[in-house]
Amino acid sequence: MAKRISKEQTEQGLLIKVSAYFDESKQKMLTLWMIAWTLCGLAIASQVFTSTDEQFKTMIIVFIAFWLYFEYLVVKAFRWRRVGEEQLLITNDEIHYGRTYNNRGFLRPYKKELVNPVRSIDNEVNSFYKIFADSYWVIGGERLAFTANGKVIPFGLRLNDQEAKKLMKMINEELKVSTR
Repeated sequence: MAKRISKEQTEQGLLIKVSAYFDESKQKMLTLWMIAWTLCGLAIASQVFTSTDEQFKTMIIVFIAFWLYFEYLVVKAFRWRRVGEEQLLITNDEIHYGRTYNNRGFLRPYKKELVNPVRSIDNEVNSFYKIFADSYWVIGGERLAFTANGKVIPFGLRLNDQEAKKLMKMINEELKVSTR
């Protein structure tokens, strides 16, 4: 079994967990970047209270909106790298998939009879998105997907080739076994 992938048989079915990709040196840089981004944003936002120029205040408020969006993204990525994991629960009649933080989150159910086998989506993604999704501060880089009721459900964030093949084989075998 790959280091980031674990499986366990529960009362409900097979539970597969894929922990988030974590690199200590990149995490340190992300932490420093997040602290700097937060402090700089707060320093600029504080200017709203010191200025009397309305046009300047409007510009700062627009800046704050953009700043908050990227603050949200970096905090979300920081949390994901620390405690995030993807979970797949395969029961007799459904597949449940979701991303969780500290085992908190919602797994969406998909009817098994409407689910196609898991496949690699490496060739389905354009190169710009692939480069962007490989950034450490982005929660992305899906390697696998299944189609449920006509909707593509991507998963397998930042798996290497060996991990992706093992996970795809494990899920497809479980789908065959439990549909008999």
